[in-house]
Amino acid sequence: MKICYLADAGSIHTKRWAEHFAKQGCDVHVVSMKNAGSNQVGNVKYHLMNTIHSKSRFINSLLRPLNLALAVIGTKKMAREIKPDVFHAHFVAEYGLIGALAGCRPLIESVWGSDVLAYPKKSKIWKMLVSHALKKGDSITTTAEFMKGHLIEKLGASSEKIVRIPWGIDLKTFHSGYSGEAKKLRKSLDISDEAPVILSPRNMTPMYQILHILNCIPFVLKAVPDAVFVLMRGYGSKEYEEALAGRARELGVSASTRFVSRQVPPKEMAAYFNMADVFISIPKTDQFASTIMEGMACGAIPVVSRIEPYGQYLKDGKNAFFAEPANPNELADRITHCLKHPEVKKRFSDVNREIIEENENWDRNAEIMKELYEKLSNERSRLVAAARK
Repeated sequence: MKICYLADAGSIHTKRWAEHFAKQGCDVHVVSMKNAGSNQVGNVKYHLMNTIHSKSRFINSLLRPLNLALAVIGTKKMAREIKPDVFHAHFVAEYGLIGALAGCRPLIESVWGSDVLAYPKKSKIWKMLVSHALKKGDSITTTAEFMKGHLIEKLGASSEKIVRIPWGIDLKTFHSGYSGEAKKLRKSLDISDEAPVILSPRNMTPMYQILHILNCIPFVLKAVPDAVFVLMRGYGSKEYEEALAGRARELGVSASTRFVSRQVPPKEMAAYFNMADVFISIPKTDQFASTIMEGMACGAIPVVSRIEPYGQYLKDGKNAFFAEPANPNELADRITHCLKHPEVKKRFSDVNREIIEENENWDRNAEIMKELYEKLSNERSRLVAAARK
C-alpha cells in the first residue's frame, strides 16, 4: 500500500505514523511545509512544499493566504507524481484544508484539537474553511469521545464520516521503571535524589498556558521548598522559552525551575515521566493528548485543566486532580497535596495504567487505522473502475 501523509514532518506524531507503516512494508510519503529534522525516518520519502516563511510572526500571518495557495498547487503536483492509495492529513485547519483544496482522494483527516476547537473561533472565514475541509474529507478521525458531537453541531461534518480511532501510545516504551535513567536525568539537571519533581511536558506555546504554571510555583515552594519544576520546550519557540525564563526570574523561582530546550525522544521522555511525581497539562483546548496518556502509563500524577475531553478517562480526586489554570492558589494546592501525600501516586498509578492498557494501545489502534486505509482505498478503486466502464 502507498500512503501519503499531509502533515508537519517535524512532529513526533507524524514520525510515529510514518515509521509504523513503513516498517510494515508500506510505501510511505510525507508531504509537508516543514523539514523533518531529527524526526526523519530513513525509509520514508519526504516532499517539501515551496512556501515562504519569515522569522516574524506578523509577516507569516500576512503570507498565510499566499502560502496556502502555494501549498495547494504543490500538493496537486506531488499527488499526481506519488499516486498514493490513500491520503492522510493531520491537523484539519492546515493540512486537511490543503488536501481538500488540492482534491486529494481518498482523504482521511485527523482532528488534533485546536484545529477544530480554536481556529473556527478566530473568524467566520476560518470557520468556513475548516467546515469546507471537513466536508471534503472521505473520513474524519478523532481520538476524543466528545469530538463527534462538536464536529457535527458546530462545523457541519457528516456523522457517517466520523470514526473514533484513539492513537494510543507505545506501552513497550511508556511504563513505570527507568530508575537508572531517571537518576541520570536528576544528575544532569542538578536535581537532588530527594527533591519532588513537577513536570510540564506540553509545548511552550501560549495555548498550553505554561505561564500559569510559573505563576503557581511561589505558592508550591512555600509548602514544599525543595520542589523542582521541569519545563519542556517541545515544539515551542526559543523566544517564548526566553520570555518564560524571564518570568521565572521576576518571580524569584529560577533556582527551582529547569528548562529543557531540545526535543526529547520517546524513551528519554518516559524517563522524565518516571522522574516526576506530578505532571501538568492545562491547555485552553485539547483532545485526550498522547502526552497525558504517556504520563499516566508511567505513573506520574496528572494535574489538568477542567476541559471536557479530559473527563474521558480522568476523574477529579480518583486518578487525577483538576484545577483552574488562571488560579495559581488552586493549581498550587493540587500540586502540594500530591507532594505531601506520596501514597496518592501509587493509588492513581495502578488505575491509570489499567485505563491506558485497555484503551490506548498504539499497536492495536494502528491496525484499526490500517483497516480504514484499506477500506477507503478499495472503495476508491471500485469507483474509478466503474467510471472507466
